[in-house]
Amino acid sequence: MNNILFITEGPVDEKDFLEKMYEIFYPGKDYNIYPYETKIHTLTASLFQEDKLDENLDIRLTLKALEKDEKKKAILSQKYTDIFLVFDLDPHDKQADFEKIKKLVEYFDDSSDKGKLYINYPMMQSYKHLQKMPDDKFKDRKIEIESLTKYKEIVARESSYIQLKRYNYPIFMSIIAHHIKKANFILNNQYSLPTSKEFVKWDYAQIYDKQIQLIESQKQVYILNTFLFHIIEYKPKQLLEQLNSKKDKFLI
Repeated sequence: MNNILFITEGPVDEKDFLEKMYEIFYPGKDYNIYPYETKIHTLTASLFQEDKLDENLDIRLTLKALEKDEKKKAILSQKYTDIFLVFDLDPHDKQADFEKIKKLVEYFDDSSDKGKLYINYPMMQSYKHLQKMPDDKFKDRKIEIESLTKYKEIVARESSYIQLKRYNYPIFMSIIAHHIKKANFILNNQYSLPTSKEFVKWDYAQIYDKQIQLIESQKQVYILNTFLFHIIEYKPKQLLEQLNSKKDKFLI
């Protein structure tokens, strides 16, 4: 990955998180951020025509055609080796169409081709919804759908890691480890770190299916931030082996 484009839901939280993450893990890496500035449900409605998704959809060109801001349009005019989309599920939204979002998750599954979509459950702030680590209760941490209008307030009250500016490499890796173990639990009922071979085979559409099943059956959603996995995807073997071999260094 040389020149990267991130298409984000918001202009602030995702930007701040991205800048801190790359500052710690990959300083000097080239990337641009295009804030879509609206929710995935609006994006979904704009991408589907008569309930169908164009099999040749180019997300960069599609958004460029809709964009009126010349500075933002200039971002979309560049060529990129990889494109990533970062959006909240917001399952409480009245516009939510889970079937169509599932098609987006399946469509955007390769950053170097059509793009890769990361869904955060329920929102971006889920990355820091952790109490003092190691937080063994994180495995079962869910939230009621009816409480999501106050989710940011809940995270602010319950999190021990509110200050992003204070994050360093060990804290970031510890947080990533908690979310990877949580995803493995959701997928395979194993609250443990996967091997790199297991990790690269993960299908994010399966995580999505599990979450929708929980939403529909119990009106709850597991707290999970899949955008954190972006860092591991750069170097899965190296970083997962580091987490497994240096557990005394990381709070997992």
